[in-house]
Amino acid sequence: MKFGKYLLVLWLILAVYTVLSLYNGTTGVVPYGELLWEREKILENLDRLQLTNKQLEGAMDALLYDSETIRIRARELGYGEAEERFVRIVGVPGARRSELRPGIIRTAAAPSHGSAKAHRIFALCTGLILLALFVSWDVLQHKDRVPKTIYP
Repeated sequence: MKFGKYLLVLWLILAVYTVLSLYNGTTGVVPYGELLWEREKILENLDRLQLTNKQLEGAMDALLYDSETIRIRARELGYGEAEERFVRIVGVPGARRSELRPGIIRTAAAPSHGSAKAHRIFALCTGLILLALFVSWDVLQHKDRVPKTIYP
């Protein structure tokens, strides 16, 4: 069983790498939480876009079927009837409505999970530290067992 403990080093390296990968790997717990957060942002944006779509459909229906809405919108754009005259007052902001914005463009944030290379290096360093501890323990135990010879 003297060399059996050195197999523990390999098992420790594998265990540390597995735990790091499960928690912070590319498909780990932390990146999954980030994906759920991004999903919530996208669903909120989808709800806002659906509301904007309903508003635009209402405006489109009003422009298709209501002549008074068409007349008001044409005046906002600067058009008028044949007998009308326009007076421009300089320095006063216009009464034009602001246009509806189509929505917010959402892009997914870059994942912040650790790289597999860093996980391997950390697991290997942990294993090397345990190996150094085992070797130093064996060396110290071996020095205690060696009988000291006394010279006459």
